[in-house]
Amino acid sequence: MIALNAACFSQNLWEIKLSTSLPETRMGKWIVGDYTVSVSLDTIAVMLRKDQESMIKAITYYGDQDSNLVNYYKATEKRYGIAISQLEQAKNGFDLQSLNIYEGREDIRQNNGNSRFLKDQIDHFVQKGNAVVFYQGKRIFTLCRTSEHTNQGRMESSSDILNNGYEIRTFYDEPNNCLFFEVQILGW
Repeated sequence: MIALNAACFSQNLWEIKLSTSLPETRMGKWIVGDYTVSVSLDTIAVMLRKDQESMIKAITYYGDQDSNLVNYYKATEKRYGIAISQLEQAKNGFDLQSLNIYEGREDIRQNNGNSRFLKDQIDHFVQKGNAVVFYQGKRIFTLCRTSEHTNQGRMESSSDILNNGYEIRTFYDEPNNCLFFEVQILGW
């Protein structure tokens, strides 16, 4: 098994083709360092509404069974409802990082506009070519994405095995200047 893992954990690099057209819709902006990503506000609102509907169903289902889960879903559903209203009223160029989208009870530490849900959705739009991306103010049409083993494939100790994973970077020309950076620990 270790020999197979070592062979599979090499660095991978691939190109992401970005949108070549400019959608005729209201676009929201996600800004990270030198990058500005524009995506449809209506599409994000539709995705949030679907999740909100699932939460409403969960509130109904757990209503008499588990008050903790009901409170969890109610707080989340309320935040998603506020975000949907903001998106529906937003003008072109709306700052998507101003939305507070997270699951669970109210947590002031998470009300910082750094939504993991929204970041993952923006990443998905970029990978599928459904986003307009600017790098240092200029529109670009391709990005690179790498997946590299976190510890160069070493499996010499239990720590190596437990901390086994990948660093995934999405960038234009310099791997250290990333639009998206993620570490996935596989562990056991």
